[in-house]
Amino acid sequence: MDTLLITLRVALSLGVVLALMWVLHRASKKRFAGKTSGRRAATVEVVGRQGLGGKASVVVVDVEGERLVLGVSEQGVSLLTSGQAPAPELTIVTGPVQLPVRPAPSADAFGQELALQADAPTSLPSDRTEATAQPLPMRPRNRRPQRTTVPTAQQLQGSILSVDTWRQAAAALRNRRAG
Repeated sequence: MDTLLITLRVALSLGVVLALMWVLHRASKKRFAGKTSGRRAATVEVVGRQGLGGKASVVVVDVEGERLVLGVSEQGVSLLTSGQAPAPELTIVTGPVQLPVRPAPSADAFGQELALQADAPTSLPSDRTEATAQPLPMRPRNRRPQRTTVPTAQQLQGSILSVDTWRQAAAALRNRRAG
């Protein structure tokens, strides 16, 4: 009997909490729908990103007509340089556009090509007629080319595959046991 009462109380409490969360969600959705925080939202476009190793990278970002070069690491984000973003290259067309046109083949050239195709053999050569034919070499199917490049120590720096990472972990364990 006690188990049934406790189960009903837990279920009722959970239902009240879920109902309260749903009501708050609906209220906040209505209140903040379409509103910004008093200023217009900045358009941010990531132009490019280049990893430098570990968890550090350089990011080029355009924000409202200004180009920023940011350094991103575990410690934070720092501004390396900034400047005016290049304007997009637009071409304004004010008149009719003349597209390049390939000259049509002449009727004589077309007739010659048609005759060549009509005279071409339509079947595969048989073994009896082609005694000198060599069989084609077989290659294995569904084989991807093997990766031949080996990552350098600098590229592996900070990853689980790095030898230095394992050495640091072993040294930390030794220090913990000693102390």
